Amino acid sequence: MDGSVFVLLLLSGLLCRGSGIFRQYYYIKTAMTWPEAQRYCRERFIDLATVDSMDDVNRLVNVVDAGYNGSVWIGLKRATQTRWAWSNGENKTSEYFNWAPGQPNEGAYCVSTYNGYWYDALCSTLRYFTCYKGNATYIIQTAKNQSDAQSYCRQYYTDLPTVHNSEENDQITRIIKPSNNFWIGLFLDSWEWSDTWSRFFRHWAAGPPLASGDCVGMSRTNSGRWAQYSCRQRTPFICHGRPVVPEYQFMNQSMTWLDAQSYCRARFTDLAAVTTMNDVNRLVNTVTPGRSGSVWIGLHAVEVKRWVWSMGDISQENMWHPGEPNGDGECVRSFNGSWYDESCSTVLPFVCFNDSAGLMITQTAVSWRDAQSYCRQHHTDLASIRPEQQNLIGHESSLWIGLFLDSWEWSNQWSHFFRHWAAGQPSLSSGSSNCTGMSLAHSGKWAQYSCDAQQPFICYGDDKLIKNQIVRLKFSCTGKCTLNDPSLQAAILNEISKKLKSMGLESDRKLSWRKGQGGEVFHQERKPRASSNTACKKM
Repeated sequence: MDGSVFVLLLLSGLLCRGSGIFRQYYYIKTAMTWPEAQRYCRERFIDLATVDSMDDVNRLVNVVDAGYNGSVWIGLKRATQTRWAWSNGENKTSEYFNWAPGQPNEGAYCVSTYNGYWYDALCSTLRYFTCYKGNATYIIQTAKNQSDAQSYCRQYYTDLPTVHNSEENDQITRIIKPSNNFWIGLFLDSWEWSDTWSRFFRHWAAGPPLASGDCVGMSRTNSGRWAQYSCRQRTPFICHGRPVVPEYQFMNQSMTWLDAQSYCRARFTDLAAVTTMNDVNRLVNTVTPGRSGSVWIGLHAVEVKRWVWSMGDISQENMWHPGEPNGDGECVRSFNGSWYDESCSTVLPFVCFNDSAGLMITQTAVSWRDAQSYCRQHHTDLASIRPEQQNLIGHESSLWIGLFLDSWEWSNQWSHFFRHWAAGQPSLSSGSSNCTGMSLAHSGKWAQYSCDAQQPFICYGDDKLIKNQIVRLKFSCTGKCTLNDPSLQAAILNEISKKLKSMGLESDRKLSWRKGQGGEVFHQERKPRASSNTACKKM
């Protein structure tokens, strides 16, 4: 075998692991709509959960809280096109089809074979079927609908059969009785993954869906099966990928906000963006000890104002009392089942949200900002209230809820609405003070300043001036070793890049080979004794 072929096949085997990719899954308890969940996952991980196999299904079920019985969003949504796909999830439908004359013709979603020809059929029809495992095919002479047949094959074998060519089709035809229809693995699919993953593994609760609803949720209590729901429904969800933890870099030089933004974008990623109290604490610890004053972060004012929740999502519900909001303030109280805008300095009892216990009412009257701080310290945050939850907080007295009017955004345009303002901030009377600094002496609280003020600042992201990391590789090859062939080197880098991306380790930096003397990347490693193998080593 040619040495270049051997090396490329070896690398592919080490990196691709066949058809599956091991993804890390993270269960998020906060209920969101599907688009909100997608945005959350893309900002903090890679995307909403993508599922490749029954192993992935089982891992998803295990990450959901054992006491939760509802559905959770995964990354599947309705696509703009339909296509025939195979049950085992292959990412490209075979060019081979063996439709009977006039088929497909019923607009049905599943496919059976009869005398070697394929017919579309309603997935609820009861038919015999075959399963495969390895190179063996097994006849199951128990009539089941397509979904149950698929589940049976996945439980006891591998899956319903995939037919790539006429030889495989003839093999199945020979072993089944000509007088019966048998399910095969082909089905009509009209769904796609949020991260554009092109495989077609599906795990529907009762065959491919027909009802309304463009987004997909998984049921923990129904063996991880899937059903479709309105994308506006609010449920917990599952993300995949490694958590995005910004690497903060303190710059001990004073600049205006715009100059600091330009500096961070040129050398790192952007001015610091903050999404949690953990981020706030890491920001404070990033600054050189002993410093006082404030430092720029990436938040700045914009013209658009919107009502958002303290926990980070935009309000899409309408529970305002008639005539509200009327300009009384930028924070919101709930009273008698309706919302009222109110000055944030007014003192009221409040309702917190706790990840474990749900809604928690505190009768001590404080300002909205103090209520937010209390909830974040002792629970999760000020509560986001949905219409179906209103009866849980009573109607007798006004309570602060987590809704507030926001007119700020992050320099990197992250859509998260975590805010950590100091008391009295932001101030409506501050005029042109449109940029945000973090106080080093006040628990990392934020205040607004003129963007022309000169302050130190904090960036986030990897330092582009740091030398690239060098990794040495050693390959063995038989026959003629052609590792210095530029096309082979490009193919190897491409495989490494794809693997890093699948693991959530994608970087803005471009992978490249380091050339040694003579312009070659690899050189032959000399051994003291003769050997039938030639060893090549990266410089």
